[in-house]
This record gives sequence, structure tokens and C-alpha cells, in this order.
Amino acid sequence: MNLDQLSQLLEDAIPPLDSWDPDFCGDMPIEIKKDGSWHYMNSPINRTTMVRLFSRVLIFESGAYYLKTPIEKVKIEVEDAPFVITDWNWQESEKDNILCCIDNLGRKHLLGKNHPLVLKCDPLAKTKDIKRPYLTLNFGLTAKISRNVYYQWAEFAQEINSKFFIYSAGEKFQLG
Repeated sequence: MNLDQLSQLLEDAIPPLDSWDPDFCGDMPIEIKKDGSWHYMNSPINRTTMVRLFSRVLIFESGAYYLKTPIEKVKIEVEDAPFVITDWNWQESEKDNILCCIDNLGRKHLLGKNHPLVLKCDPLAKTKDIKRPYLTLNFGLTAKISRNVYYQWAEFAQEINSKFFIYSAGEKFQLG
């Protein structure tokens, strides 16, 4: 393994956030807007590397969002979901086609048992009875499916009993 491969492996490794038990250090004036943009004291964080670093230590627990390290935990605000699925493609496997979801940070998530699609109320919607699709991620996090991606998926969704479903990795997921 060369240095580039090791660097990539470390970048892709998921930190064990659920096993860390740091002290709570208070609130931090960071907010993630509904479009997935990150803000510090109401100013956008434009450094993508900084946002990616923060996103790696983001966790949702006890009804709140935190940035968590082995030595401290700070609460932040999230308007809706911390991430947005902005693109997708099909990944072929020996058994099934797998829908690969790409979020606003360029990370890839495979729609399947480990990352299912769920329907939930959009907290910013005017009517609370409309449910929208979100991709379930690690550590209680979700990614909202962008309108553009939603309509692309609707093109190949199958209607069953007035509900629409898509298939990925041999699983069925309700789209709406």
C-alpha cells in the first residue's frame, strides 16, 4: 500500500462516533441550512475541506445534532437534513443493480439495507402531512433527496396500490 492509498483509506474510514463519550461543551454557532450549506455565525463556510471535516464528526443523538470528537461534543443547528442527495447513478453488481446516491459533499451512499430510503415530514414545509424521501445515513443522520433527483427517480418508479417504489440492491423503497 502506497501513501496515496493509505491517505484515501484514512479519509474513507468512518470514525467510531458512537463509541466516543466526550464531555458536552455547549452550543457552537454553526448551522446547516436546508440546502446543505454550512454557516458559522450566519456566514457561509466556503472551505469545502472544512465542511467535509465537520461532516465526518457529525452525529444525531437524543434529538439533536452534535459535532463529536473523542474529547468534546458541541451542539449545532440543522434546519432540515444535514445533507442533500444531488446526483445519482447505477452501480452494477453480480446480483442486482444498486442505486448510488451522491450528496452535496460528493460522497457516495449505496441505497440498500444499510442506507434505506425513508419518508418523513419536511420540518420546513407549510403542510405537515406531506412526506418526503430521505436517505438514512450513519449515526442517525439523513440526506434529503433533492427535487431534481426525486423527479428523475419518479421516471422509473413502479406504482403499487397508489404508492410509488424504486428498487435497489434487491430491496424495495417507497418514493411517495
